[in-house]
This record gives sequence, structure tokens and C-alpha cells, in this order.
Amino acid sequence: MLVRIRATGICGTDLGIVRGEYQARPGVVLGHESAGEVARVGRAVRAVRPGDRVVIDPTFFCGYCRMCRSLRPNHCESKAERESGVSQDGTFAHYYCTDERFVHRIADQVSFAEASLTEPLSCALTGLEQLRLRADMDTVVAGAGPMGMLYCYALAARGFVGTMIEQSTGRLALCRRLLPSGWQISPTPDEVADSLDLVVDTTGAATSWALRSLRRGGQLLTIGLNSTRCELQPALLADRSLSIVGSIDSIGTFSLARMMIDTGSIPAQQLVTNELPLDQYEQGFALLGMDLHKRQRSLGEIRALKVVLTS
Repeated sequence: MLVRIRATGICGTDLGIVRGEYQARPGVVLGHESAGEVARVGRAVRAVRPGDRVVIDPTFFCGYCRMCRSLRPNHCESKAERESGVSQDGTFAHYYCTDERFVHRIADQVSFAEASLTEPLSCALTGLEQLRLRADMDTVVAGAGPMGMLYCYALAARGFVGTMIEQSTGRLALCRRLLPSGWQISPTPDEVADSLDLVVDTTGAATSWALRSLRRGGQLLTIGLNSTRCELQPALLADRSLSIVGSIDSIGTFSLARMMIDTGSIPAQQLVTNELPLDQYEQGFALLGMDLHKRQRSLGEIRALKVVLTS
């Protein structure tokens, strides 16, 4: 089918590709967090019809390879050639071609911009599914970007209260009023207890600090895609029974994420702080501290939480 793209969020992966920290096909059209209207369908399509409002699951999977058959479709052996906005052209465009396996209808009351948060929320839900969770865990989420906020709300939906860490002064002020009830935000780890049960690192730069701060049996979930390096001590992991879990994309959580946005469980309208026309993409990236010409990002220049490009 052909989908008329109406809204696409700028993702941290897009920023990583621009900076050269995440490998992508040269010249690829970016974008993968998208919603729009079905424009045309092939004769075999049964799930949707032209005019339907849909959100797109961009994580391709074939359904037949070893990874798909062992319930790991986020690592499908064909993904490397079919990854939207990375190895094949994505959704920073007016139209996008996909098939009915990868579209979900959205509720009438949900805007396209709100629906574009479905994909990142589904990734957060998948990350949590890989942990051993108890609501009484002392919890920290590192990074007050969109993924950090979505992890906070996904945890809050399970009864968690914790602390978010964010170094950007612009985002500190912005996110303080958007946090779930009972959650706190701190500019540095120094103000956070040094005996934690769970750290969710959305930055990819907090591994060393997290491992020092976890109490015995603690867990670190890391999702940040950057080139930060750190040293690990296997004896420390073993002696303290620490767990490090990595997570990318979503596994069977896309429909749940769509439902949570449809029902207002996630304040999607508030989390989308800026909407800009597609042709103002440079301004959109600048709001996130990214200079597209220099391919550099400055945390001090961040003035938005989630930027969505519309068309």
C-alpha cells in the first residue's frame, strides 16, 4: 500500500545518523516514526482501505528466518536491507510504501502527531519486557529525551516511581512539568541514591556510573545508540549479580503502544512539544540542538522535547 505521510517524529537515531555515529546507507531518506492516511492499496490488501488513518510499524521482519521463528523479529536476517530510514528510504517524505502487516488503524480522536509516538513507545515497552520488574525497585531513568519520558510513563503505568537525570538545562525545565505523578528530575547523578535496583540508560553514556550505583542484583537497561566506550569488570558483575540488558526496536508491543496512546494512558499531546512543516526540517533539527551543516549537536542548544514534521 501507499501511505500519505502526515506526521513523522525526529528520532535520536536520526540524530545519530547525521552525526555519523550510527551507520546508514549514504543518501538515505531518514524517518521512521510515522502516521498518515492510506492513499492506495494493492488488490490483496484486506486490513485497510484508502482513507484509513494509520500508524506505521517501521521494523521490517520476514517471518521466515531463524530470528523471526525464534521470536526475535527485531533482529530479522532481512532487516539490514529493509530498515526504514536506515538502509531503505524512510518517512521524511510525502508518501511511503509498505504492506498491511505493518500498519495499524488509529482512533479518530488521536492526531497524526500523537500517533507518531507509537513506535518509540513500543520500543520502551519491549525494553521493559526484558527485565525482572518489581514496583518497589529504586529506579532511575537517565536522559530526559522522548525515550526517557516514554520509559518513565511506561514504568509509571506499572506502578513505578523514580528519578530522571538530565544535564540539559533547557530540557530540565521543560520535562519537570511533564513527568508522571511522583517522579522527580535531577541535573546530576550526585543527588540520586547510590543504591539502585534499576537504571534505564537512554543516553548510552551512563553505563559506568550505573554499574557503580546498582545494589546487588541490580539491572541496567541500555538503549542509547552512540559510540561511548566503558570498561567492565566481569568479577564485579558476577560477585554482585548485576545484569546488563540491551534492547532495540519492538517485539510484539506495537498494538499495546497504540492502545495506550489511543486511550490517553500516555500524554502524547504534551510530549510533542513542536510541530513543523516537513520543509522546515532544518529548524526542527536545530530545536534538538543539531546543526545539520556542521553535523554537530550541542546539548545547550536543545529547546524542545519531541519535534514532529508534518505534511
